[in-house]
Amino acid sequence: MYDIDFTVPYWFVNYYHVIGVISLLFDSFSIYLILFRSEKIDNFRYFLLNFQLACTVTDIHLTFLTQAIPLYPLVAGYTMGFLSQFGVTPHVCMTLLVACLIYQIECMIFCFVRKHQTIAKTLRKYIMPRWVVWCVLGFFIVYICAVVGLFSQTRRDEMHQMEYIRVNLPEYLPGFKSLPNFSIYELDAYFMGTVGFAAAFGPVVFSLWCFVLANIFRMLSLLKSQISASNYRKHRAAIWSLLAQFATSLVCIIPPICFVFVVLIGIDGAQVIVEYLLVIACLHSSLNVTVLILTFPPYRKYVFSLIKRQKKAARTGVSVRSLKPSSIVVP
Repeated sequence: MYDIDFTVPYWFVNYYHVIGVISLLFDSFSIYLILFRSEKIDNFRYFLLNFQLACTVTDIHLTFLTQAIPLYPLVAGYTMGFLSQFGVTPHVCMTLLVACLIYQIECMIFCFVRKHQTIAKTLRKYIMPRWVVWCVLGFFIVYICAVVGLFSQTRRDEMHQMEYIRVNLPEYLPGFKSLPNFSIYELDAYFMGTVGFAAAFGPVVFSLWCFVLANIFRMLSLLKSQISASNYRKHRAAIWSLLAQFATSLVCIIPPICFVFVVLIGIDGAQVIVEYLLVIACLHSSLNVTVLILTFPPYRKYVFSLIKRQKKAARTGVSVRSLKPSSIVVP
């Protein structure tokens, strides 16, 4: 018998609220930068905007709408978010979260594909045929629909869940009855098959990303002598910025993967550890926007100029707005 704490961790709920507001501010600022501070960037910014919007939706869903509380080491949990007030089950919330996470990763990979095509067109070689790009897009659509569809069928109705607990986990029955809502999953063949199917295509997607990235660096080495130094630095900075953002995306993906493996192994008394894994996952957007600003020269230059103006205003006692040149009216 595992020691499961069924009391509501209010510190965790408060953390969801605080990090949700912080993430929303960071996401809003990144969207502003992409929309209004990207004059010298081609339509690649719309792919970057799509990724940032996917991050924003994921953050809102996780920190405001869902607020998942795991019941480790069982594959179970309940929600304290806004959707639970309207009777939306934790399983529906988790299904939507799975869709958001997969879509977020796919948007990031398509940013690499778009940058690959831009560099290839400049170099006039190694251009992916249009049908290949559409096949990749079709694969992503089929994958996200298949995983979400399969995962949505892993849920059992409320009567079946209570019966399952009564038969297999009778010692936890009073605890589950005290919860406002919950969803519990049976580690049967269907559930394990769904997890296996979702994980099986991970190496395929990773191999596609490695192929695109390797080809990008090969083209950059060839392109260096054919374009101006400023244009070359612009392409290189965009690639390194994408790589850094891809690394921060792992902060959102690795904790759920660790959770699955820890559940399968079965470690007693690690419920708090799983909660802290979710705490780390919620930091994704703040880290992602920070990395975007630090690694992308146009945004870094704009933010540093704001900081310098703020410091100058603090030294002189003049408001930042008054530092802007005023118009002169000539009679």
